[in-house]
Amino acid sequence: MDSLRALAAINLLLFHFTHVYSVKFGYTSPLGFEWPYGAYGVEMFFILSGFVNSMSLMRRGKPVDFVAARLIRILPIFLMVIVANLWIMSFAPLNEIGITTAQFAANLTLLPRIFGHECVDPVMWTLQVEMMFYFTLVALYRSGGLRRYFIGWGSLLVLSYFVCPTLDAVESTATGTWWFSLATAARRLMLLDFVPLFAMGFLLYMIKTKTGRMWQNLAGIVVAAFVFHSIDHGKHNPAATALILGLVTACAYGKMPLLRFRPLLFVSTISYALYLCHNNLGCVLIHRLDHSGYPPVVCFGLAVVFAFCLATLVTTRVEGPITNWLRTRWERYRSGEEATATVAAE
Repeated sequence: MDSLRALAAINLLLFHFTHVYSVKFGYTSPLGFEWPYGAYGVEMFFILSGFVNSMSLMRRGKPVDFVAARLIRILPIFLMVIVANLWIMSFAPLNEIGITTAQFAANLTLLPRIFGHECVDPVMWTLQVEMMFYFTLVALYRSGGLRRYFIGWGSLLVLSYFVCPTLDAVESTATGTWWFSLATAARRLMLLDFVPLFAMGFLLYMIKTKTGRMWQNLAGIVVAAFVFHSIDHGKHNPAATALILGLVTACAYGKMPLLRFRPLLFVSTISYALYLCHNNLGCVLIHRLDHSGYPPVVCFGLAVVFAFCLATLVTTRVEGPITNWLRTRWERYRSGEEATATVAAE
């Protein structure tokens, strides 16, 4: 499962350094190849997240500890990278984009699109979705929606199926109206565009833990896949979704020994830093090298090496120590709370 996360991160890096850079900024001469499959890395990551985070929450049984663990893992390095982007975006070609104070402040919340602003680094839109998924998962857990999961996830899938196409159909005429802005914010808060992917991951976990009836869980996955492909306007190939589901399932049951490849496991440990740090810095580096006369393939290769080296450094020297320190403090705090509660009960 860790190796799948590594593959998703590598997929996004290749996508941004080849296809996205070529479209947005352009190499001075053709790179000679592209990797245009970034959307499938995101799809796999969200399905994987639905599986892994459902497992994490339901095993812990304590939503506050689940949320704390996620925030400790995500927030410190994220805030550092957002601040660093104020400097990074002063270099070409990003200096043509600019960043406002309101946009910067909205990005600090991890949810800039909810407040009507774009992400400082376009890559980070998936992190906003991931954060909202954590809170959606906790809300379902608190309300009993994970025990009666066909009701909980089913309600969200019904909303996805009807709300998303309806808003897309009226977007050209309703953009700017108060009700459309409100409906779009609700759509994003409820993750209606991505609920089917997270639901698939959750149902795979139900199958893995032998919860519920097998045929019902399989039918739920088929329905979630149907909803997803009904609302995404043909952006994803259904065959690719089936392949991703098969791959996640095989890994969940330990049937993919090839993915125990040590380099992939290492990449999984640095995947979060790689995700946060590769895009904007990589664009600046590629642009500088490309306009200094280096062949595009050399620019691409050096940017990849730089991204992996930086991610390794950030993970081992910054993220790891901070995360360990915060986890220790949180565990001490929780232990103190539990001891106090025990004394009070006695």
